[in-house]
Amino acid sequence: MKSFSDSLLEQHQAAWQSMQQHRFVRDIEQDRLPDAVFNRYLVFESNFVATAIAIFALAVSKAPDIRQQRWLIGVLNALVDTQIAWFEEVMARRNINPADYPDDVPGVTAFRDGMLNVARQGSYAEIITLMFGAEWMYYHWCKRVSAQPQQDGDLRRWVEMHAEEAFYQQAIWLKTELDRCALALSADEKQSLSDLYGAVLQWEIDFHSAAWPESTDD
Repeated sequence: MKSFSDSLLEQHQAAWQSMQQHRFVRDIEQDRLPDAVFNRYLVFESNFVATAIAIFALAVSKAPDIRQQRWLIGVLNALVDTQIAWFEEVMARRNINPADYPDDVPGVTAFRDGMLNVARQGSYAEIITLMFGAEWMYYHWCKRVSAQPQQDGDLRRWVEMHAEEAFYQQAIWLKTELDRCALALSADEKQSLSDLYGAVLQWEIDFHSAAWPESTDD
């Protein structure tokens, strides 16, 4: 029997493929992503880490028991101790001034506000759907792209971080946890999560498109 998470992937295959073949992904895979685009993306993504911390903290508060809380706290620790420090180091090395890349653009604000609003107002299952949508997608394109070389060492490390076993284990935990949550849901509730999953994929597409000044995807 097909799992709930696999059903979501099947139902939203068009959006999934659109993100997997996004210009941002293709340019990294072909080692041609402009420095200015990556620099802008680093600012947008580093700002979103703060949002992700808030989202996972809300997940901890809504988790059903200590098993889930323990795992989610581990994710929070990694975001706070590892990812934020990495962004600070990389942006300093690249002489990136965040003020040069304002993130009040539609693709960025829709992703940030959409994810945070659902986490604040929604259920534990909805938060898991949010993060599964983002991380399972990210792991897959990064794993594929990591097979190709990237001359920019910072970009290469960013890809590797999301293709490594540790990130895969985080993504597969979310997938398994979503399937566990779905066992107790009605058909209407499952449809609501499917709609949310589709929204997350579209938010991701628009977020990555925003790394270009014209904020369009080809």
